[in-house]
Order: sequence, then C-alpha cells, then structure tokens
Amino acid sequence: MLQDVAAPTARRIGIFVEHLGSGGAEKVAVVLANGLADKGFAVDILMWHGGGTNLRDLSPQVTRIDFSAGRPANVLRVIRSLMQYLRRQKPAVVFVHLEKPSLLAIIGGLLVGYRRIVPCIHIDLIAYANTHHSILNRLRRWLLNSMVALLYRLTPWVIVVSEGAGQTARRLLSPFGPPVQVVHNGMDLPALSSKAQQPIEEAWLRTKTVPVIVACGRLTQQKAQDTLLRAFALLRQTTPARLVILGEGEERDALLSLAQELGVAEDVSLRGVVDNPIAWFAKSDLFVLSSRCEGQSLVLIEALVAGVPIVSTDCPSGPREVLENGRFGALVPVDNVAELSEAMSRVLNKTPKIDKAALTQHLQKYSVENMIAGYLAAGV
Repeated sequence: MLQDVAAPTARRIGIFVEHLGSGGAEKVAVVLANGLADKGFAVDILMWHGGGTNLRDLSPQVTRIDFSAGRPANVLRVIRSLMQYLRRQKPAVVFVHLEKPSLLAIIGGLLVGYRRIVPCIHIDLIAYANTHHSILNRLRRWLLNSMVALLYRLTPWVIVVSEGAGQTARRLLSPFGPPVQVVHNGMDLPALSSKAQQPIEEAWLRTKTVPVIVACGRLTQQKAQDTLLRAFALLRQTTPARLVILGEGEERDALLSLAQELGVAEDVSLRGVVDNPIAWFAKSDLFVLSSRCEGQSLVLIEALVAGVPIVSTDCPSGPREVLENGRFGALVPVDNVAELSEAMSRVLNKTPKIDKAALTQHLQKYSVENMIAGYLAAGV
C-alpha cells in the first residue's frame, strides 16, 4: 500500500526494487538510499513486496513504501502504485534496480507522462541469459532482454555497474539508445574492514588443521558451484583442504549430491546465508569465485578488503575489472576444472604478495562516495 510521505520536492529521489533480500543489487540499493539520505535528499525506497535481510541496514532517514503486491507480483497493482507515487511525489529521478522492476517502472512512468526513470543493470545481460541450462529459462531470459532492448530506449540514461556490462548494454540498446553510464557499485569500505575483524563461531576456521577455502554466492547455475566442487575434488588428490560455501539457492540438493559423488562431502560445508560473510573470508586461506557471469561482484570487493588471497573465473564482466586484470587475484577460464584446481593449489602453496598501497587506492573506485557521485551525475 502506498503510504503518505513528505511533500514533493526537486530533491526527492525514488529507488525501486522488487524486495530487499540478500542479493547484491538489493544491498547496493540500501547503501545508495542511505548515502543519498545522508546528503540531504528525501529518499523513498519502493518495494513491490517488503522484507528481506538487507532491510535491517536501511537508515531510518529513508522512507519505506511497500506496494504489497505479493510474490509473485500482481503486476497491475505494482504499475498502479507506481503511477500513484509518481503523480503525488514527482521525484527528481527514480533509480530502478534489475530488469523486471525497471520494465514496470518505465510502463508506469509512460502512463503518467513521467520520463525520469533510470534503470540500473547489475549483470551482463547476454552472458546471464546463456548461463541457464533449461531451454525454457533461457527463452524467458531472452524474451526479457528483448523487452529491455525495446523499453530502455525510452529512458534518459541507463546505469551499468561495470565496463563489460556496459558494452553488452550498448549493443542491446543500439541504435538510438540512451547514454549508458558506468557507475561501480560502492560499499562502506571502513565498515567492511571493521566487520572483517569480528569473531565467528566456526570450528573449521577457529581451530584450523588444514587450509580452508571459502566461496560465497547464491546456489545457482550462474555461480557454478558445481565446477568449484569438481575443482576442489581434484585439488584434494594432492592437497588436504576444506571448502565452505556460503549462500542459498535452488542448486543446494544437486550440490550436496555431487559432493557425495565426488567423495568430498565430509570436507564440504554448505553453510547457507550468514550474517557477516566478510569475517569468514578474512579467516580463510583462500576465497574462490567460480561464476559463469557477473555484473561486478560485490563479494570480490569484500574479499579484497578482507585481505584473503583470491582465485576467480575471468567471466563476463566484473572480475577482471575488480581484480585489475589479475593484479589483485588470479583469473582462470570459466568452467575449466583443471585450471581452477591448479590456481587454487598454486595460491594455497604460495600466497601472492599484494601491493597494499595500490590495493587501497584501487578500492576507492568502489567507495560509497564514488558511487553516489556517479548516480547524481547520471540522474539528478
């Protein structure tokens, strides 16, 4: 239901998301909302159904507006609620995270003559469509991309989180598409550093007898934890180690079965979603990202802040940028079990030296201040 909020103002900004669950885009939406509110903007965060683990981090300065459209969404109710909000509040801009909410926002804006909807793309759209094994899911994603290519042309700007995602977006939207602006996802780097030092209750990390590898991400085909398990099993033939995977998703049962099949189940732990994953990274011996595609990858930034050695797939499109072409972490081909295993072994046996001053400077690209400046330049 649309709540009453303060009077319309040129300094009012709307941020629209489906929900505030544990995903990276939702986390960024909260960080952005809080940062804009700190700068004196009247910020409304709009959700078509409320709740989610990131909700607890939302500043009390930000107004929450829950359309209560249910899950799955009542699309007509979402569009109607958006139209009502736009007519009443006339915000300077509405930033919309992810594709489905963006399409609904564009339609709602068109119906009331409001054009300052700015979609924010958090993934390489074409690469992501290709990660789906199911033909039906792949067709659904390509249909969604076709709608993006059509309707995003009606917006004044499009924000993307990495150069690689930007190249794909420009291909989809050309010719005559709107400007595509790269704005890196930002994080509160000092707060992350503090969180990395916090204790955790995990026997494998508290009293370590063998190296512990940590991965973090939704348990989905996109994140390719199946490849990681196969690479870990290959590593285990020569190097004693344990693997902890943080996150939840539809591939959990398949991954547990694969671990049993590979004979490594006793040394693999699927821990689900944890409150402070960066503390796990900081206490591990290696962080691994095995994704088939990303947008930017917030967990790689967290791993860099934690100071843990990193091995990542060189997937489209974020890891190469975040790791500065391999300067701050090893890059391996996507779905290459042998090369992933070899890189894990190499890094575990000889921790690479990182130029800390250069890393600190590099991380400023992913600061909250830098992100907010980018959004304001693109949209307000």
